[in-house]
Amino acid sequence: MHQGDIWNLIAKKLSGESSPEELHDLQDLLRNNPDLHYSIQTIMDLWDAKQNNFEKKEAQEAFGKHIERMKQLDIDFSGKENIEAESSTFLHKKRKTFIVTAFALPVFIATFFLGAHFFGSNQSSVGAQKNKSKEPFKTISEIATKNGSKTNLILPDGTKVWLNAGSNLTYDSSYGKSIREVSLSGEGFFDVVKNKEKPFIIHAASINIKVLGTEFNVKSYPSEKTTEASLIRGSIEVTFKDKPNKKVILKPNEKIVVDNVKKIEAVIQPNNQNKQVKVNDIANGFAVKNLTYESKTGDVIETSWVENKLIFQDESFDDIARQLERWYGVSINFKNEQLKENHLTGSFKNETIRQALDALKFTATFNYSIDNNNNIIIY
Repeated sequence: MHQGDIWNLIAKKLSGESSPEELHDLQDLLRNNPDLHYSIQTIMDLWDAKQNNFEKKEAQEAFGKHIERMKQLDIDFSGKENIEAESSTFLHKKRKTFIVTAFALPVFIATFFLGAHFFGSNQSSVGAQKNKSKEPFKTISEIATKNGSKTNLILPDGTKVWLNAGSNLTYDSSYGKSIREVSLSGEGFFDVVKNKEKPFIIHAASINIKVLGTEFNVKSYPSEKTTEASLIRGSIEVTFKDKPNKKVILKPNEKIVVDNVKKIEAVIQPNNQNKQVKVNDIANGFAVKNLTYESKTGDVIETSWVENKLIFQDESFDDIARQLERWYGVSINFKNEQLKENHLTGSFKNETIRQALDALKFTATFNYSIDNNNNIIIY
């Protein structure tokens, strides 16, 4: 489908003229074009403002302020074609997150408003009364990355997010109104804009993370046995989904590792200095540890992926294989199950999957084969 059809589908949705098939098509298009979510959310917010009887002039002024803020953040308003390309340098290049140019976007918005107004003016008074009786419809924004690719984005409040391979981030249109709430499956690095009045909350597999403004990493893949939150700057509050009254406050250079299966049994109580006692025993369901650093470079291993470095230190071959699958977009199977238990150390940046495996062969005895579909057999 042509990109122009996306805007037609959005206009129909806002005017209430979309068929179920068109709504399904729109959902598929947005899932395949995650970079459009932010600009589309802006359009929808402006439409909501119009529906709430704001003057057109006020809406235009609000949008103008939005454009100026985007310019101050140095955001490139060009096309999306390089969003997933050249992931090895995605942090060193401007990301392309909008589908139209800065010059064309205001023109498009004006045209869109006129078209949407035309559609809306043809709605019957009965239909308008029916819409007033319903709760506001919350649109869901979803940003996803495939294995072998990464991306970054800016949320409506200016919070910056980097998504690792095989990850999914969702939030709805109420984001930023009274609270900033997202759900994460996979791995993401967050640089959260500080706002004491509107806490930022991440829902992961077995934990919820609450922050006011900070930098931290969250790793929560469905295939992993644990969920991790690693703090770089500021502070974060971690609560457990099966024990919501218990919480752990992390300080910089700390991380929490939570067992996704085991129930949280450890009791967190304040000590005499009114500071929290951290239980460092994964047998109780979680552990608080210091961040780990690569011995040669001093890089923080937990966040090295943001700089496009894949680093692992004394990890099992089984765990490393899952990281390699996501990093390179390949499939790895072990013909010799005993090899899974080998513990390896490695650091890769620009290497191909063949080069990475050849390097690992110097530290462990194994062979491998790769077919044309990137299926790898370890034996």
